[in-house]
Amino acid sequence: MIIKTVALGNNEESYIEKRISDGVNIILSDDNNKGKTILIQSMLYAIGNNPIFPDSFDYKNYYYYLKFEQNDKDYEIIRKGDSFIVQTDNVLHMLDGISELKRYWTKEIFDLPEFQFRGKQHLSDLELFIQLFFVGQDAKNTSNIFNSGYYHKDDFKNMLLSYSGVSVENISSDDERRIKRELESLRAARKDKLDLSDFYKSHSAATEYISHIKDKDAFNQKVADMESITEKISELKKVRSKSASKRALWNSTLKELNSLNRNIEVGELRCMDCNSTNITYKGQGKDSYSFDVSTPEMRKHIIDSIKEKIVNFSEDISRYDAEINKYQIELNRVMEEDDVTIENIVAFKSGFTSIEEIDSVITEIDNQITKLQGELDSGAKISEEAKKKRQKFFQKFIEDMNTISNVIEGTTDKKYNDIFTKRGAVISGSEETVFYISKLLATVRAIKHECPIIMDSFRAEDLSTEKENRALDLFIKLDKQCILTTTIKEEEKGKYDSFPQIHIIDYTEHTTNKLLSPDYNSEFTSILGTMNILLK
Repeated sequence: MIIKTVALGNNEESYIEKRISDGVNIILSDDNNKGKTILIQSMLYAIGNNPIFPDSFDYKNYYYYLKFEQNDKDYEIIRKGDSFIVQTDNVLHMLDGISELKRYWTKEIFDLPEFQFRGKQHLSDLELFIQLFFVGQDAKNTSNIFNSGYYHKDDFKNMLLSYSGVSVENISSDDERRIKRELESLRAARKDKLDLSDFYKSHSAATEYISHIKDKDAFNQKVADMESITEKISELKKVRSKSASKRALWNSTLKELNSLNRNIEVGELRCMDCNSTNITYKGQGKDSYSFDVSTPEMRKHIIDSIKEKIVNFSEDISRYDAEINKYQIELNRVMEEDDVTIENIVAFKSGFTSIEEIDSVITEIDNQITKLQGELDSGAKISEEAKKKRQKFFQKFIEDMNTISNVIEGTTDKKYNDIFTKRGAVISGSEETVFYISKLLATVRAIKHECPIIMDSFRAEDLSTEKENRALDLFIKLDKQCILTTTIKEEEKGKYDSFPQIHIIDYTEHTTNKLLSPDYNSEFTSILGTMNILLK
């Protein structure tokens, strides 16, 4: 993945950066607040990252454009709010939300990693994936990931393992907790049934007592199973209904656009209010895009994209239908197992009628305990194997981090013991810089990803020239696109002249706190115009 052009703006002001080379780039200035961070955050925001713009920058007012190359193919992405437009091979794709972008990305650009998240296989969001190759200037925390909240450092580690191809089949922590809870409940129920059986064996009025204190465990379990399945069916019907509604809306939109196509064949499209031939189509949502649909070519692009959406929603609906049918069959099976009817339910509520029935329940509980304990023991074995694989992977990863750190620092007694520092441990200055550089470069070695290395403010103010030079040598040897930013002092001008492999992009002449200007509006409007997006 090679970044070529970054742009942002609206109809009042904009900025375009297209000087980025496919090697090592350093974007520099002689002072802060010249727009370097805004540019870096813009390129990442365009591909789905959570915004970490400076507080003074009202990012919601702008469009964000990124052009990059992947496998000899150019992709153009425009983001406004949570709406995305992707163009490649002169085909437009309209994507509503980050989840659609993620789905498109892994289908059309390259596979995003899947990993265990909250007990389920989960396709990584771009906000987490980006942290494989990006370190920002702000909100640094060496003990955790950036933007921790939804994701945490363990999720990052699992993503690393998945991306590297390390098999870590494991019983999830959620499943382990669930099984232990079920075992605890079953053992408590078993003790209750044993106490009840012993009591009746030692008392003559057993039948009468049983009838009075009738055990409801089996019945309650049956009802719980049925309710659980019914709840799943209900939830699936809700999401199916949402997909069906969205498909219906897009079908309606498609019908309207097709109507425009039919009309154009027999006459000329004109606005009824102003008699203009300029006709605009606006996407869903307040931050969506407006398109000029006056031309058949543009209408075709939009129609093709909408058809793709309709196909995707239809696929979702079919999948939901299959799931609903599966659970409906399961519900019927559960009901048929014990011939569950209203009469059965009434009978179950009345309690046991013999000690044999109690003993039968105890036997069933024993069978369930044996089964669940087996799952737990098997999971423990798998966990042990997974632990060894994890340890081997991260041992090599940390060795690489230490090797890289030693190269930058010269020789040092300091050693990393993990890819994150301990909670509460704070490192800053040059140590923090070396930590992040070591981690970025070790990540490349471990998973050999194709993404550029992006580091905003890649050196601390107290990183010596010698250490910086050694770090730059490592970046150069990667033979990969790197985009680095830094602020230099007056006496440091020309310091990178000894590195002919480094491409310098100088922001020194930029106005402080004013990256965007009307000077770029014409070109920015033209860029968006190639995707038939109208600035508003």
